[in-house]
Amino acid sequence: MSEALVERVAERFQDFAGPYLSEPGDGFAYRLKVEHTNRVRAIASDIASASCVPDRVHLAARIAALLHDVGRFPQYKQYRTFRDAESANHAALSVRHALREDMLDDVPRDIRRMVLGAVFLHNVRTLPTTLPPDTLAVARIVRDSDKLDIFRVMIAHFSQEDPEHPEVALHVKPHPTAYSQDVLAGLLNGETGDYRRIVWVNDFKLMVVGWLYDLNYQRSCQMLHDLGYLDTIFESLPKDPQLLDLRRQITTHLARRLADD
Repeated sequence: MSEALVERVAERFQDFAGPYLSEPGDGFAYRLKVEHTNRVRAIASDIASASCVPDRVHLAARIAALLHDVGRFPQYKQYRTFRDAESANHAALSVRHALREDMLDDVPRDIRRMVLGAVFLHNVRTLPTTLPPDTLAVARIVRDSDKLDIFRVMIAHFSQEDPEHPEVALHVKPHPTAYSQDVLAGLLNGETGDYRRIVWVNDFKLMVVGWLYDLNYQRSCQMLHDLGYLDTIFESLPKDPQLLDLRRQITTHLARRLADD
């Protein structure tokens, strides 16, 4: 029952995304989001399984992963950017279009509530502490899964000498050594990054590194460690004393998270 339900929602997502994929000249942006969505769904299932969450949370997490970026499609079509601050809140758009397109039509009410809550909150800087426990668990799984795949996407993007699609990294300014001191200061204080503060490509890299502080599950931290994403990003950053201090702090924090039971 649950697997069939997830597949039906997946088919609705593919039907929704299909017309966007044929947009002249924009196929890359939309394919990026389709591929990202499918990977986030798989990561969410992995985290949920490893974390022994209730079946209803596992089910809701997989469905929310499928729908979390539905709003990216109309967002990019209208505004030609993935930067929410310059367009619209893509999480709110995801909820609106998922409901408008009846993507949750036969999903039980309690699962639907968790899905919509997680989708709406997947891009907030910090989650409200007053959420119902199941909704909070789904939101945490989706947020971790989203971040883990964006690590991969950004590393692939940053590895290009002259990226063909600057919209992937929100059109930040390229420079081999420049970064913003306020972005670094926040990370050294154990804070997550803020999209509104990033200017340079190295700011974006630093913000992504800081997502470690916001990972919720040990399995998420283990995947981050096993895939070597943090080391890859740090190797691409300037080798100055401040960033070396940050690397030591991040490495210590990850080791502590992995040691937690």
